[in-house]
Amino acid sequence: MRVQNTRGDTPRVVRDDGLEIVVKPHPFIFSRDPKNPLNEQIVETINRMGGVGEDAERNYQACLAHLFRNAREVVAIVTQELKDQPAGNYLDRWSLVYLLAELKQIVSLGALDDILSSALPAEQLKDPHEFTTLGQEVMIRTTAVEAVTRLAADGAKEAQEALLKHARHENFSIKRACIQGYLQVAGEDGRATLQKQLPQRDHYILDIKAIDVRQAPQAEGGLHLVACDEDHLPTLGSTVGGKGGTDAGGKPGCGCEG
Repeated sequence: MRVQNTRGDTPRVVRDDGLEIVVKPHPFIFSRDPKNPLNEQIVETINRMGGVGEDAERNYQACLAHLFRNAREVVAIVTQELKDQPAGNYLDRWSLVYLLAELKQIVSLGALDDILSSALPAEQLKDPHEFTTLGQEVMIRTTAVEAVTRLAADGAKEAQEALLKHARHENFSIKRACIQGYLQVAGEDGRATLQKQLPQRDHYILDIKAIDVRQAPQAEGGLHLVACDEDHLPTLGSTVGGKGGTDAGGKPGCGCEG
């Protein structure tokens, strides 16, 4: 089936006997050097990021080890790919940024800084209930912060300065990630430096700490209503002695007793 436009403003569906299926092995373009054998290694490594099974992590680390042998060239390929990827390919863009974080090459700092410096696009969905395009963009940028933090932790002064630069980002999640990353790598003077750089209204972020989910305070019971038995469910519009409720009464504490 294909669409045929017989007149400029009247497209119509034309049925035929053929069905054309195009299979793409991956979503990447690799415009920098389409025949570079490193391209396939990059694709395999990204595919193994989400692997499951007993050997998944070992296989992923083995792929990374292959890329480390040509890390600078891989960074150049990934950097160009980030420029070529359509904005809507959120997962693919995130995967490329995460790969830069894993490689931990200082030559990637320029690309990471460009990502963090780029303006956040407006939300593309009219009713972003579960999936939001803005949320995807923020996730890509917070992953870039993680990549910069890893470089700073390895002693790259320029990466530390980049964290400080973006600690005043307009988006709270990105700002918080930069602040926490800077505190992590800047040592004892980091807090004082941030207090000087940040407006007073953001100083409370310095005390936000990431903790293991198992250490987070858990909700306690005791504030719920006792459920009514099915036999004692209230009948709409019924009254007993002028009070709303059910003729049959109900359990004490459930709010439906007669």
